[in-house]
Amino acid sequence: MLDTLKKVVTVEGISASDVPSFVVNSKQPLILKGFINQWPIVKKGHESEDALKDYLLKYANNLALTVGHGSPDINGRIFYNDEFTALNCKAYKMSLTELFKHIAQSKGNEKPPLYYMGTTSVDNYFSSLRNENDIHIEGKSPTMNFWMGNQSTIPAHYDVPHNIACNVYGKRRFTLFPPDQLENLYIGPLDFTPAGQSISLVDITKPDFKKYPKFQDALQHAQVAELEAGDALFLPSMWWHHVEGLSHLNLLATFWWSATDYATDESGNALLYAVMALRHLPEEKKRMWLNLFNHYIFDAQPLDHIPEHAKGMLNPQSETTLRNFKDYLIKRLRY
Repeated sequence: MLDTLKKVVTVEGISASDVPSFVVNSKQPLILKGFINQWPIVKKGHESEDALKDYLLKYANNLALTVGHGSPDINGRIFYNDEFTALNCKAYKMSLTELFKHIAQSKGNEKPPLYYMGTTSVDNYFSSLRNENDIHIEGKSPTMNFWMGNQSTIPAHYDVPHNIACNVYGKRRFTLFPPDQLENLYIGPLDFTPAGQSISLVDITKPDFKKYPKFQDALQHAQVAELEAGDALFLPSMWWHHVEGLSHLNLLATFWWSATDYATDESGNALLYAVMALRHLPEEKKRMWLNLFNHYIFDAQPLDHIPEHAKGMLNPQSETTLRNFKDYLIKRLRY
């Protein structure tokens, strides 16, 4: 089924050392072919799997990694149990050496157990590795994370930051949906999630159209990106992405940056609080709040009748003003 979907546009000749503005400002995902081919870590992977492992171990800080482990029967898909009372895999602490050992032991199994290292800060866990393996975006300071494991499937979810996902080793497939397909993706719980973000309940590889009929509409808007080692994917903010690690060992590096001028984007937290505070109000009261949200946010006006120095949080924000407001909000939430 995925073979029949629209392919993400491929761009060639883009270097990780100088990401052009047309990529950063794109409203559509883009495959950046050979984007990180010059990284030493990618060259080690082309040399051999053992060379890649040695390179990672050289930079590892010997801190215990958080690794998700699931039994072979989940087919590598991180999800919920049948009763939606827990996840179908558990998190364990282990060293990088132990993770490599487990992945090696499962190599060749038709249905291997899952071993998956999710969001892992490169700066914290692999000191100075970024000095040799980085990207440059004018005016931006992206955070760099590693994602590594064997065959895995991460259900469709969105991230608030923009992202350039660099496929360091193995093969990955991204199935992407634009933000307006939210209603057709059958999103699960907001506050009970595998890794912080809500996920689609549809198994994209074998969808149940009787249970999830509107997903057929989502597929009409889907795009697929298949990445080889050295390729990257530009993923605009809030695009839904279903991610499959297809090789027995896969390593991905993501570079996230906020659409705002400062690092922290609080819009996801704003949604969660709004759901809790407003979702169950009477319809008449919801309409009143909708008018306020439109006035101050979605159809925001300059509000010139308020002196500039007195506008407070209505003024353009900075990281400092946001931090001050969060302190103010925390005080209010105590009561």
